[in-house]
Amino acid sequence: MYTETRNNFSIRDLVLQFLFVALFIFILIWLFPMKSDLKDAVASANNSNTDLSVIYDKIFNENILAMKESAQSYFTTSRLPQKVGDKVKITLGDMLDKKIILPFGDKDGKQCDLDESYVEITKKDDEFVMKVNLKCGEEENYLIVYMGCYDYCKETLCEKKTSVAKIYSAKTKKIVAIKKPNKTTIVINNTNTNTNTVIVTPQQPVVPTNPTYSYLYEYQKISDGSSNFTSWSDWSTTPVTPTDTREVNTKTETETVIAGYNTKEIVDKTKKIFEVIQVPIGYKNVTSCILYNVSSTITGYSESYIGMQKFSSLQNSTATIRYELVGTYNWYCEGTCTAGKTFVYRVYQKTPITSTGYSCARYSTITTVILGNQTILTGYGTSTVSEPYYRDVNTTYYSYRTRITAPGTIDLKWSTYNDTSLLNSGYNYTGNSKMIQTK
Repeated sequence: MYTETRNNFSIRDLVLQFLFVALFIFILIWLFPMKSDLKDAVASANNSNTDLSVIYDKIFNENILAMKESAQSYFTTSRLPQKVGDKVKITLGDMLDKKIILPFGDKDGKQCDLDESYVEITKKDDEFVMKVNLKCGEEENYLIVYMGCYDYCKETLCEKKTSVAKIYSAKTKKIVAIKKPNKTTIVINNTNTNTNTVIVTPQQPVVPTNPTYSYLYEYQKISDGSSNFTSWSDWSTTPVTPTDTREVNTKTETETVIAGYNTKEIVDKTKKIFEVIQVPIGYKNVTSCILYNVSSTITGYSESYIGMQKFSSLQNSTATIRYELVGTYNWYCEGTCTAGKTFVYRVYQKTPITSTGYSCARYSTITTVILGNQTILTGYGTSTVSEPYYRDVNTTYYSYRTRITAPGTIDLKWSTYNDTSLLNSGYNYTGNSKMIQTK
C-alpha cells in the first residue's frame, strides 16, 4: 500500500515539472528573439534606409544638374557680367517663368524653394564662376562651376574641366543598433563628433543545477570602430574652421589685383572729322564787257505836295511845278475904289524820274576755273578711357579633410558554459542563456 502511493506521487510531480519547464521555455522564446532574427531585422532596416538615401541623393543631384545645364544655355555673352567683380543672378522661379527649365520636385514630390534656389555668375579676371544653389525643404547644396575661353572649348565659352566642386551642407546622423533582450547596444556615427562607442556590460551567467536540463550561454565579442580621413580638398578662399572631425590647412599668397581706375582723354580714330572744300575741277572761256556806254532817260515824275497858294492871275504848270486850281473869288474895296479876282491853287513840286541804260562799248574773252566740292579728313575726335591701377593683396587659401568614422561591431555566439576557446579569443558572457533538454 505504501509503495503504490509513493509511485503515484512521483508521476504527478514529473508531469507538473514538465509542464512548468515547457511554459518557461515558451515565455523565453516569446520575450527574447533569436540572434538570427535580430540580425535579419537590423540588416533589413539598414538596407532599406541606405537604398532610400541613394535614391534621394540621385533625385537631388539630377535636379541641381538640370539647373546648371539650363543656366549655361541661358547665360549667353550679352547676359554675362561685363566688369570684374560684377554678378548676375537668376532664381529658380525666374527660370520657370522664362520656360528655360521644366518644373521638378524634391524627394517628397514638393516644389523646391523658388527664391533660395538660384544660379549666380561672377566675373573674374579671366573666367566666370557659376554657383548653382538648390534648396528643397531642409536640404540645401550647391555646385561651383568655372567657365571661360579654354583651348579645348568647342564654342566661345565652355565649362572648365575638373573644376566642379560639390559641397554638401546637410548634416546626417546614422544609427546602427543591435538590440538585445535586456540591453540595447548602439553605435553612433555623427559628422559633428568623433564619438564611436559601444556600451556593453559583460555579465556572468548563473549556472543551473537542474540535472534534467542543460543550458547554452551567449557570448559576445566587441570590436572597436575605425577612423580614417578623406583626401584633402582643393584650395579655396572660403574660410573653413577646424572641428573635432575636420582638419584644416591654410596658406597665404600675394596676388596683384585691380585697386581702381584712372580716366583720361585719348585720340579716338574711330571718330573722324571731315571738312568740305572747293577745288578746281576744270576750266572754261568766258566773254565779258570791259567798257560800257551810259545813257539816262526821263520816264516820269514824282510829286510832293507844297501847300495852298493864292495868285491874282492864272498860273500854268512848268517842268518842276504843277498848279491845281481849287477855286476863285472876287473882292471889292470901296475906300480905294479898287476891285479884283483871286485864284487859289494847290501847288506840287515835280521831280523827274530817270532810267539809266547801259550798252557795251568793248568786249574781252578770258579763261576761268571751274570749282567743285571735295570732302577731306581734317582730324579725329577724343574718347574717355579708364585704365586700371593695381595693388598687392594677401589672400588666404583653405584646404581641409574630414574624418570618417566606421562603427564598431558586436559578434554573438552561443556555446556551453566556460567555453575557453571563446573566452581566450576575447568573447565575454552577455548574461543570456537558454535551456535545452538533456537526453
